[in-house]
Amino acid sequence: MCLDQVNAHVKALRTLCKRKALNSEEADSLVMRWVNQLQSKASQVLDLYMSKISDANKENTILTPPTTISRKERRAADSVSKLLAQAIIAIYTIGSLVIVCPSVNLKTIVPTIHTIITSRSSDPKSSKLSGLAVSVKQSAPSLYIQAWLTMGKICLVDGKLAKRYLPLFVQELEKSDSAALRNNIVVMMADFCVRYTAMVDCYMSKITKCLRDPSELVRRQTFILLSRLLQRDYVKWRGVLFLRFLLCLVDDSEKIRQLADFLFGNILKAKAPLLAYNSFVEAIFVLNDCNAHTGHSNSDSSRNENRLFSIRGNDENSRSQRMHIYSTLLKQMAPEHLLATFAKVCAEILAAASDGMLSLEDSGGQSVVQDAFLILSSKEIRIQSNQGSSSDAADIEEGGDSGGASTAASKGRAITQAVRKGLIQNAIPIFIELKRLLESKNSPLIGSLMDCLRILLKDYKNEIDDILVADRQLQKELIYDMQKYESMKAKNTAADAVATMQRTEAHRSPCMTKEPSSNTVKGKLPKELHSNSKVASAVADAVAAATARSVLREVNEGASTPLSAMSVPKLKSRTGQPPGTATTGGGRPTELIESLRRRQSFDSDDDN
Repeated sequence: MCLDQVNAHVKALRTLCKRKALNSEEADSLVMRWVNQLQSKASQVLDLYMSKISDANKENTILTPPTTISRKERRAADSVSKLLAQAIIAIYTIGSLVIVCPSVNLKTIVPTIHTIITSRSSDPKSSKLSGLAVSVKQSAPSLYIQAWLTMGKICLVDGKLAKRYLPLFVQELEKSDSAALRNNIVVMMADFCVRYTAMVDCYMSKITKCLRDPSELVRRQTFILLSRLLQRDYVKWRGVLFLRFLLCLVDDSEKIRQLADFLFGNILKAKAPLLAYNSFVEAIFVLNDCNAHTGHSNSDSSRNENRLFSIRGNDENSRSQRMHIYSTLLKQMAPEHLLATFAKVCAEILAAASDGMLSLEDSGGQSVVQDAFLILSSKEIRIQSNQGSSSDAADIEEGGDSGGASTAASKGRAITQAVRKGLIQNAIPIFIELKRLLESKNSPLIGSLMDCLRILLKDYKNEIDDILVADRQLQKELIYDMQKYESMKAKNTAADAVATMQRTEAHRSPCMTKEPSSNTVKGKLPKELHSNSKVASAVADAVAAATARSVLREVNEGASTPLSAMSVPKLKSRTGQPPGTATTGGGRPTELIESLRRRQSFDSDDDN
């Protein structure tokens, strides 16, 4: 019989007993009678198998291993294999009987199951109760897994056994090499959490470690089960649980990433809208494995556990994963929470670094500060023009007037921009102090700080003199960086436009390649860039460079160029001889010098 058929047979027997009985008391009596019979039979099969492998182990330890296997030994091995299959079905049947009839007497079967799950264990209780010298985990892994599953079903109906064996389940979950067993224990722990919520709560940090399990099946199963428990309020979003769920957003499995995106974007946003805001700064420290926010050093075990749920490193992959998590959290926040998060990041990270509370010597502190710069300059933390505060949106919905709604929305945007400007003005002194500290240490974070300031002050170019009145040198550097950035951006835009035009012309007429003119390229640019003088200058430079490259390429190939086709005026010599004849006296012709003085200058657009 297969294991899938055991539950069906047990349920069929219970249904037949209830149909046969005249009343409920007689039905319960019939069910209890055949349950005890099945349990007794299954217990006998298990005891027979355990005694068989125990005797075989004793013989193997006393006798010398034979070089060849005899027919008798082969027959004995076949009988043990058949008995193992019967033992697996028997122990699975016991678990099914417990679910059907929770009041069944289990005093005789629990010691046998305990012997199986603790064989060759370091538990001192196992040496007193089992007395088995062979490891069932190694000789019969299927029986070992089914024994844990049956013990979990027994613990669901017996609270005293659950309290006793719950530490063993957690220990096996951490140390087991079998992904199937870890998956089964995660399912059992989820059932324990529903049945014995207070008892399992202290082990929740151990259970969440399965979110970083090597097996994708175990990670996905853990994520789904914990998400259901969180939705049903058996588990609360507190402590490390939320922070450990964040790493599922960047899991290696695409299925887990999709589940995490749905959880954070839909379920969590409606159920706990302030959770992302309250845990954002702590998430920055945890993901970088930095303990500066806790104020004390952790033990070796907790340090290894925290490292498991961190994305350490300043490489591009680690930084992009952390930024994806930050962006996901910022997207869940209301505009007022974005402003508050901006202030918290400046106060709790940048100010702490400038005051010396956050060390910039170790890699963790540097990663935290660099992430703070990237967050403050990200587009997710910036409030869009079409967004107002959530309170303004609520007032608009209650009002119902379209004219009043537009007025309130404009007022809300104006207030939001004013508050943001005030936040930036309050954050500038922190940036100035931090810049001086980084300069004294020759830190590579100065570039990130300048990039962040440039992006923050991009919308306040006219107020830079007032905002940076305390540091004129920083003001000049920022203005220079902004101008340089805009010039580089214009050149890149023009170069991309010219390259696109060249590819288009080459595709249309491969034989007749013609360099695009500046007016043609400007016509292909977006309308908002037509009036930009820097873009126009960059377009002219790019077209001139492309034309020069084309002429040089044609000269190298020996083709006729526009320069060779030009009619150049011929100069007369001082002696009246035609050009090309040698002049005597070695003097420089005055007419040639005069013509060179009168030559038209052809300067580039940059000189103009």
